[in-house]
Amino acid sequence: MGGAIAVEGVSKSYRRYRKRHQSLKEIIAQRSRGDWEEFWALRDISFEVEHGQFLGIIGHNGSGKSTLLKLLTGIMPPSQGEIRVQGRVASLLELGAGFQPEYTGRENIYLYGTLLGMRRKEIDRYYDSIVEFCELGEFMEMAVKNYSSGMYVRLGFAVAVHLDPQVLLIDEVLAVGDANFQKKCFQHLFKLRKRGCTIVLVTHDTASVEKFCEHSIWIDHGRAMAQGKSSQVVQQYLDAVAGGASIEQAAKSVKERVAERDLTIKGLRFLDKDGRQVLMFDTGAKLRIEIDFHARRPLTRLEVGLTVFREDDLRCLDLNLYGISVDAGSGRWVVDADRVDLQGGRYAVTLAVFDRNLQRFQAFQDRQYPFTVHDDYSAGGAFYTPHRWSLATPDGLLPLVSRPPDLQELHGMVEPAQAAGEVSR
Repeated sequence: MGGAIAVEGVSKSYRRYRKRHQSLKEIIAQRSRGDWEEFWALRDISFEVEHGQFLGIIGHNGSGKSTLLKLLTGIMPPSQGEIRVQGRVASLLELGAGFQPEYTGRENIYLYGTLLGMRRKEIDRYYDSIVEFCELGEFMEMAVKNYSSGMYVRLGFAVAVHLDPQVLLIDEVLAVGDANFQKKCFQHLFKLRKRGCTIVLVTHDTASVEKFCEHSIWIDHGRAMAQGKSSQVVQQYLDAVAGGASIEQAAKSVKERVAERDLTIKGLRFLDKDGRQVLMFDTGAKLRIEIDFHARRPLTRLEVGLTVFREDDLRCLDLNLYGISVDAGSGRWVVDADRVDLQGGRYAVTLAVFDRNLQRFQAFQDRQYPFTVHDDYSAGGAFYTPHRWSLATPDGLLPLVSRPPDLQELHGMVEPAQAAGEVSR
């Protein structure tokens, strides 16, 4: 085998139980372990990845992407087919997998590094570099059970890439990190590639796949729908999602589909109140979104939709424009929001342009524009609305002042103490 990874005719099946017997008595009496059906998570997948190649795997939730990555790591065997992987493998398949919650960040570096196959001397040699990369500083002596999801990712990624792997498998976890850390991660991934590391990335972020991966595979309901050059595979995937296409329709050539379009989205950017391009802003901040487009001919009865999704797929916000026309040539749509009251977290924008005359999408870009909202006091909800708290007394309502905990207290660094100041939104 010349490549780093070879997958030949791989399928994976599970038993999906309609009813499972709960006791040994039931099993003996009914001579059965329950009522079940065979579910195929993957069917007849074949591909090869060359040494030093960056491969992207895309598809909707439940399509079989993560199952394929688990087969590549050897966590579980395929039901049919063969997988061959050459070289030292490191993987980031699940947030915090391999971490001991009660251990400190420092202790988990040694634990996680050992699980990945590193000797203690190797970990000693790389320890300072790992700490510098993950930028956790004094948090290294805190139990990781108090870490945020972003801190988990920083620590896990820093250890995995310092293993100096020959094959690195990543499943969606980078989506949790902030924009700056994601950029830093991809820069490091390219350094690994220059040293010959083969990288496989499972993600919903099709923009990153087009930008960083030479080749991609689109998996749908366990089958490989398309594979090849990333720009072509991503376009096929987005076209199928936009039109609710069947498997046969999705197989239509990319060239034909692109030729059908009369409008192309050239870019989308976020601007703060000072006109600076940003990927992170505070809850309640003023925001402008600019969308550059090019129309091959005049178009009428267009519907433009901007939908904001949180990283857990929660649909949070719709900004829609109906019944507009555009002239042939380049143009720009501008959306101004006086304040965006999304609570802190990672979000992404889906942009769609629907042609009411032709009854089809002229453009559909699914979650290709990520951004981060900063909020020190987010309680996990999606949206903030201005409000007041009061205490009902016989004399009327007595206003209550909300006094948030100190930020260090929020991270479990200090004992609870009375903190001064109102919540300011």
